[in-house]
Amino acid sequence: MAHSPVASADASSDSASLIDTLLTGASSAAVGSTASDFQISFNGMDLLPTLGNEATATTVAGQGGLAIAFGDGASATAEGGTGDFALADGTNALANAGSLTTGATGNNFDIAEDIGSNTAGGTGAPDGAFAGAGNLVAGGITSTGTDSNDTAIDFGNNGPTAGVDGVGGNDGAFAGAAGLIGVGGTAGNSDTAETFGNILGENDGAAAVGGNNNFADISGTETGTNEGPFAGLGNNNAAIADTNYTTNGDGVSAIGGDSNIAYVDGPDNSTAAAGGTSTAIGEPATMVGNHDFSYVADPFGTAPDTAVSGNGFSQDIAEVLFAHGNATADSANLLYDFFTLFGNFTGSL
Repeated sequence: MAHSPVASADASSDSASLIDTLLTGASSAAVGSTASDFQISFNGMDLLPTLGNEATATTVAGQGGLAIAFGDGASATAEGGTGDFALADGTNALANAGSLTTGATGNNFDIAEDIGSNTAGGTGAPDGAFAGAGNLVAGGITSTGTDSNDTAIDFGNNGPTAGVDGVGGNDGAFAGAAGLIGVGGTAGNSDTAETFGNILGENDGAAAVGGNNNFADISGTETGTNEGPFAGLGNNNAAIADTNYTTNGDGVSAIGGDSNIAYVDGPDNSTAAAGGTSTAIGEPATMVGNHDFSYVADPFGTAPDTAVSGNGFSQDIAEVLFAHGNATADSANLLYDFFTLFGNFTGSL
């Protein structure tokens, strides 16, 4: 990942003396030109010079926030609540935690980390990591309540391959308010979204939004449109994937109810959906589907698999286990569909 080291002018700029300088409140001249792409802000105070600095870190006095930015064009903002933390590490890295509404409070202990470089281009909002209120994303919808204890980590490079310079592909990690991805004003608390891999498409990434204790994860590359894991519009939902996505609209989702689980570890573009419907992005919060379980575990397969459970119904199970297939249990409550090496088993629970 792009990480710009602090240049050294003399012995006073080694790591130990630099930390001592910051903690003892020495004048900005003491660090001088060493901070051209490195900025730290704590509780409303910039700790390094801002003149000519290519990195930006922002906090608000009295909120105890910490923002750290490394890299040319990196931006980290932690405000809108108590104890928010933002880390942007890489060229054009972007991390927003809490809320960007002037004077906002109550969006507490949100964590946003964008580690990797972002390339301008695309038709959406800038790429990065966003934890907290919907307004952290350009064009996002402000929540009806506050969004706290959310964590968004985007580990990898982002950048659409074509578009207009100066904007982005609306990619990254989104945790907290449903408005972060434009699906309403429902608040989200204790949500976690993570991406590990390059995101090179449009509207891609991990989203855990619109409810409490949701989790979304991804480990792989995304190059299409509207791809990735989505957990939310309910509580305690989890969507996990360990594969690459190149086909538009593919991903894994656990939405529209509580405690839905969908998991993918299979060939590229394999999908799983639990609860709500199989068209996850943009699904209304009124969709039902509780305690559904969808699963794909075909790590040695060569063709995409699918597992769909719920889809407006409750307590359904669909599994594809070490065999190529498409399992569906979504036409009534209490259905199961198991696709295995020993055959396909379907019925009612």
